[in-house]
Amino acid sequence: MNKLMKLGIGIIGCGRITEKHAASLLRLGSARVVAISDLSAERMEIIHRQLVQGGYTPGEVAMYPDYADLLMHPEVKVIVIATSSGRHADMAGDALIAGKHVIIEKPLALTLEDTRLLSELASKRNLNLLVCHQMRYRLPMLRIKNYIDSGLLGELYYGVASIEISRSPEYFRQAAWRGTWDQDGGMLLNQGIHLIDLLLWFLGDVEGAYGELQKVQEGKEIEDVALAVLSFQNGAKGLVEANTITRPGNFGYSIRVFAEKGTLIISGAQLEHIERFEVNGVQVAEEDLRQLESDRDEQLRMYEAYLDRISNGAEGMVVDATEAGRSIEAIFAIYQSALEGRRVTLPLVEFSSEDMREGERYG
Repeated sequence: MNKLMKLGIGIIGCGRITEKHAASLLRLGSARVVAISDLSAERMEIIHRQLVQGGYTPGEVAMYPDYADLLMHPEVKVIVIATSSGRHADMAGDALIAGKHVIIEKPLALTLEDTRLLSELASKRNLNLLVCHQMRYRLPMLRIKNYIDSGLLGELYYGVASIEISRSPEYFRQAAWRGTWDQDGGMLLNQGIHLIDLLLWFLGDVEGAYGELQKVQEGKEIEDVALAVLSFQNGAKGLVEANTITRPGNFGYSIRVFAEKGTLIISGAQLEHIERFEVNGVQVAEEDLRQLESDRDEQLRMYEAYLDRISNGAEGMVVDATEAGRSIEAIFAIYQSALEGRRVTLPLVEFSSEDMREGERYG
């Protein structure tokens, strides 16, 4: 495919996470970054240099301090949004109104109202609004989902999502938005949402939630510890246990599924270690397990699926705004439960991460 036929990409936000997006886009033959935007000229230069080192011509990528100017670029068909969480909803709305497809970093929004409005706007304009839940595209997770959907695991009993990582006071001091309810959104919504998304993807729709939160570190608003029990519509139970006070550094993550006919446990600093992968009647060779463990192409796989949907209307798996809203609503149910000291049932009528500011009594 020549350059003129490639899907034009515009990136808003050039922080460190964008380096990962750029690395994946450089590997795709179906798309090309034509414009980037960030308030920091230095960060734009870093991403521009990465693209040039990957084969782009110097000066080929337009750079805009104001993202509104990027939205007017005639070659940009898809906007990738990788800014701080509190900017996501407004930027996604502006991009959709400008007639652009959107691929956005998690979380999609910090209110249920914005989540629903953005989904409706994308639908009305016949545009794709897709959220980066790339962990679904890691090979072990795809295998687990296949076992569930094919019935090989039988009845699902119980699932656990664990997040044990470190975010120091220095981390929160590096950017004013970090650690605030109105711009960061909370530890579960920021650091925990990938694991919670996987738990819901495996076990189904949440019927109810009970949660407790604890704040340990001063100098910020959001929680450091979150514990929750989830009840699923299919009768399964879920446990979420998350913290950002693991010292001296990150310990890691784990996702566990316990079912009638098998147990599947994946853990590790990068969720890369298969502890147990046993399903009745299914033989998984040691070599196959090692290949599953070594997979790191989840973001590339995600981009391939998303761009195929945008360009060709492909029916492959994507995480659209409605699907991404499931994990946001489950997290908000946990937060509301912690605020009110009671079990909360879904669906929620409304909730915003900023509502948590009234709940400094928790923990």
